[in-house]
Amino acid sequence: MYQAHAFRMAALPAAIAIALAGSALPIAAQDGVLNPEEGGISHLTESLSARPEMAGFACWAVYEAQKGGLHAEATEALKLCAQSGNAPSMILLSHAYENGQGVEKDDARATYWVKQAALQGYSTAQYHYALALLEGRGVPADAGQAIFWLDRAAMGGDTDAAHLLASLPQG
Repeated sequence: MYQAHAFRMAALPAAIAIALAGSALPIAAQDGVLNPEEGGISHLTESLSARPEMAGFACWAVYEAQKGGLHAEATEALKLCAQSGNAPSMILLSHAYENGQGVEKDDARATYWVKQAALQGYSTAQYHYALALLEGRGVPADAGQAIFWLDRAAMGGDTDAAHLLASLPQG
């Protein structure tokens, strides 16, 4: 169970927890807990700039913090991870904007970030970007572009995209 203002490193796979604990990252940790009030997540944010080789680990820890309910605390680091090109962070940031988790709800930003992940070839992101285009959520509705992205997602193995594509009128 996640504590109100703490992220348990035990939630990370063992190899990542060991890598974070053994790194030179300036992470405040006591008894396996990253405490945002002691700078834990903000130090992870700083590490994205200072130690680019550790960005994958830092983004994973931010992902776990966001999924664990520490939305506000993880938002800035999540933005940096997304801006650095980390597609899973783009998807999670899109979800945060879509649901108002740690950020103000914003369909346009949600769609922007899912599109960025779609452009990197993530079929699930391509499917969700196509849905946004079909529904006009955060972007003007565009059935032609939606079909294009559904096709790409289906070719990438997304079965939901394939089913939706097959159900659309042909013409």
